[in-house]
Amino acid sequence: MVFIPSGPFLMGSDSEGSPWPARRYMLGGYSIDQYEVTNAEFAAQFPDHAYPEGAAEHPVSRVTWAEAAAYCRALGKRLPTEAEWEKAARGAEGRTWPWGNQPRRRRPHPQYSGVVKRRPGSDRYDVSPYGVHDMAGSVWEWTADGDERGRIVRGGLWNLHLDFEYSRTWEKNRIPPDERFTFLGFRCARSNP
Repeated sequence: MVFIPSGPFLMGSDSEGSPWPARRYMLGGYSIDQYEVTNAEFAAQFPDHAYPEGAAEHPVSRVTWAEAAAYCRALGKRLPTEAEWEKAARGAEGRTWPWGNQPRRRRPHPQYSGVVKRRPGSDRYDVSPYGVHDMAGSVWEWTADGDERGRIVRGGLWNLHLDFEYSRTWEKNRIPPDERFTFLGFRCARSNP
């Protein structure tokens, strides 16, 4: 896990097309998994979890929100709030992508998507200011937050679109909590005393 210090950060964006305006947001210190939970890690807690051969180190996917939350609880953790996820991805200064405010010159490669990724952290540029990996690529990730319209998921999703435009740190979507998608995984967090 990576410790994220207490303090304010910029959440949302005032850029064109963003439905979530920028605001300063204060969070206490917490820890978040450095990498997404893998198939092997999930299967260690839930042995009935099936995944393709050779995908033990790929991010776990095809799990519901309740299953992701149960996994985190089993380890004495929890799903991160969307604010915690966003601060871990963009840092206190509010980066557009984990690596900075400019898109990378090269287009993302499909090997960084959660479906075909070889191991956590395989994209050495997709690292946040705090050292958290794979927050702009790989798979979408469940968060603790949501409402009657669905649970909030965060992160990039390069296996459906090979463009950095859709992997900005402030992007989010809502998905019904019972859905299972090959491009939806999670990581855990823990409150610090």
